[in-house]
Amino acid sequence: MIFIDWFYPGFLAGGPVQSITSIVENLNTEFNFKIITTNCDLNSSEPYPEIISNCWTHSPLNCEVYYADKKNLNYRFILKLMKETSFDLVYINSFFSINFSIIPLRILNAHFSTIPIVFAPRGMLGEGALAIKSIKKKLFIQYSKFVKLHENVIWHATSSQEVSEIEKVINPKSEIQNISNLPKRIGRNRVKAKIENELNLCFISRISEKKNLIYALSVLNKLDAYQIRYRIYGPIEDQAYWAKCKEIINGLPKNVNVSYEGNLKPTDIEKALSTEHVMFLPTLNENFGHSIVESLLCGCPVIISDQTPWNDLANFDAGFALELNTPEKFKTAIIHYAKLNQEEFNEASSNAINYISKKINLEEIVQQYKQLFNDSIKNRSINL
Repeated sequence: MIFIDWFYPGFLAGGPVQSITSIVENLNTEFNFKIITTNCDLNSSEPYPEIISNCWTHSPLNCEVYYADKKNLNYRFILKLMKETSFDLVYINSFFSINFSIIPLRILNAHFSTIPIVFAPRGMLGEGALAIKSIKKKLFIQYSKFVKLHENVIWHATSSQEVSEIEKVINPKSEIQNISNLPKRIGRNRVKAKIENELNLCFISRISEKKNLIYALSVLNKLDAYQIRYRIYGPIEDQAYWAKCKEIINGLPKNVNVSYEGNLKPTDIEKALSTEHVMFLPTLNENFGHSIVESLLCGCPVIISDQTPWNDLANFDAGFALELNTPEKFKTAIIHYAKLNQEEFNEASSNAINYISKKINLEEIVQQYKQLFNDSIKNRSINL
């Protein structure tokens, strides 16, 4: 049983949706997945078309999904749903979600103490993520420790960085399994036209404080040479934040062209990246970064912050992972790629693909998930 705020066909919540979609697609012949989620996408009140709400339905992803109406979600409703459903393990996504993390944990601790719980915080314990609405988050973390909300969970980290975050924020003695997210399978790379002193940059993510688009735009504001195009893809999660972004965009130098391209469905990402040279995403925190991985797989080097698992990019000439207190280094990185001619960029593009292909062994990761789920069930049975 998987709890997640948003799921297929939703996509506006980004990484977590893709993470669970990939798990289901790669393991649905080994496990029966029952997913409890909402019947609408992020920041929407309109139910998905052709989806039946408030009952179990069979998904095209070969799993069972319960698309709940938000107005139904509370402790009593979720408890009733769980008592009526058979399951051997619960997989929870998100740390701060009331209906899809906190309430399920309370119910499991009170009524299903023999059921193993795998808990994925999805990057929410990173320093950059915790800095947003920090007081509220710190109070909840203190509360969760006091009531021992996460005492019996097996933590699922997707990088060594996230392992450290869990140990630091929650408990250094936490039981943690470090298994990478499963990326989408990407098709054949296409050669992209590249003109010297011109560069196509892209931003593929939610538009919110955590993704740090304002920082990216402020760096571009310092580029008074080279022809730079910056395409922004993703849902506008924070309208006030986007208004500040537009103010900066309106004042950018003439050589920098920025356009907002709207939402991008997961199935359209590969096509969009076929005309982009480099991803520029100075995020405050990512436990994995699906769009970063997909960019690299599509032959787009990345310019990102050092708050992701991909901090050795420069060692393989696959991009740059830079400290956020060094905006000049971000500017220098953009200039580096802008100067490249076609032959030089082709090499950089190949480096990006080789880097991430060596980092991610899809079949090995699938086996790690199988072992995580099977061992969690077996070990709980043995302990009983």
